[in-house]
Amino acid sequence: MPAAGVAMLSAGVLVLGLVLPACSPEHAERRARAAAETMRDSLPDIDGAGRAQRISPEVIRNAQRQLGALHEYHGEISGELDAVTINAIQAFQRTQGLHDDGVLDARTRERLAAATNTPP
Repeated sequence: MPAAGVAMLSAGVLVLGLVLPACSPEHAERRARAAAETMRDSLPDIDGAGRAQRISPEVIRNAQRQLGALHEYHGEISGELDAVTINAIQAFQRTQGLHDDGVLDARTRERLAAATNTPP
């Protein structure tokens, strides 16, 4: 092999020797876990915020009926603000261009009433 080829091969091995340890499976796994933790910590707690609402069971039952009529809710009309109800509220809010936080606020209730032609 010519001297230039040996030099290029040696330089390539040197570069790989410097790069590969930083790309080890353990390093990649640590970086992936750190990125996942950062993403998880940055996401708002929608379910917690939704469950923290102080809404009467009758208002929730009415919203569940309305969401059901719009094919957004497929659960039992229970009057409980469970994860299925909160997800349905979020889906409805998204279709209406509202902030999809799962909170059954006055604006969301008004839009539900208008969409289903029922009283709020």
